[in-house]
Amino acid sequence: MELMTDIRFKASPRLVLLAALVAARLAASDQTVLVVQEGLGKVVEFDAAKPSQRAEISVGSKPHEIALSADGSTAYVSNFGLLEADHKVGTPGNTISVIDVARGVEVRRFKISPSLLAAPHGLKLRPPASEELYTNAESGDAMVIFDIAAGKVKRGFPLPAGVHNFIFSPNGLSLFAFSTNGQVFRINAEDGRVEAKTDAVSPRGLAWTADHSSLIVSGQGELAFLDPANLKLRNRFSNLGVHQIFYPAASPDGRFILAPAVIDGVVLVLNANSGEVLRKISTGSPLLSVFSADGHTAWISNVLVPSTMLPAGSEARPGGVVALNLDTFAVSPVPDLVDANGLAISPIARGR
Repeated sequence: MELMTDIRFKASPRLVLLAALVAARLAASDQTVLVVQEGLGKVVEFDAAKPSQRAEISVGSKPHEIALSADGSTAYVSNFGLLEADHKVGTPGNTISVIDVARGVEVRRFKISPSLLAAPHGLKLRPPASEELYTNAESGDAMVIFDIAAGKVKRGFPLPAGVHNFIFSPNGLSLFAFSTNGQVFRINAEDGRVEAKTDAVSPRGLAWTADHSSLIVSGQGELAFLDPANLKLRNRFSNLGVHQIFYPAASPDGRFILAPAVIDGVVLVLNANSGEVLRKISTGSPLLSVFSADGHTAWISNVLVPSTMLPAGSEARPGGVVALNLDTFAVSPVPDLVDANGLAISPIARGR
């Protein structure tokens, strides 16, 4: 006689939650967080699940932005050399550091040419092939384009005065830039032709909505949503209760927009559809956010802010990095890490 057994069971909610937490922990263990420390001239790498396990990599003077190759194995860092857009203290840099993420070492530096161009700030790999690395040289107002395989300047084109940073369209045919002169531009990524422009009140960051249908522009206590085809205004979230907002970020699932306000020391968590401020989370001096692969965590960089840039009587803010849980909104500071600027997350585990 055969005994056939059909065993079926339903996992308890607690077991499901435990499994999800274990899976998230395993996923995090395969992620490396890279943090650009501006004043220290370093990039710090650490295991997302174990921030104490880290490597420090010396790069150039006052590094700012970081970009990752498509597979996350290589990081590029702009050695700006100056203290942010409005306080240009220092000596303009002229190099891009190239970092092997798994080994945690700088392997080479790309050099900007000609010598009249300097102070590389914004830094992006052009999609979809990611074979060209773009950086805007603020000294000289030009876009410098590197062939990453050769490690040399391939071409370039002039930029409107004051361009500080930019992002690409998903297809890489256009780039969108903002200037400290109060303008936003759509620029042909091949030859630099300005295809559209609009005025904006104090733009300090650009981002895409989760579906890439609208361009988000940060301003003084507001976010504007522009049609990327012609830069006409589609929507605006106003009166958000903070001063200057810097680099916004839309969560991958389309639920939230994170709006960091450096001087106010808070990140606003907005309903992406209505603009309602759901949370106002203190992190120190937030500049930008990057989401984990599963979308449940936002890593937030906080810049060093000297007392001279704050209201009278305020103490300097050392900056650093925090992890924001987007399910519970709990904040976990990363210990012993200050003066953070650019931030990236690689799926490459350190040491592999």
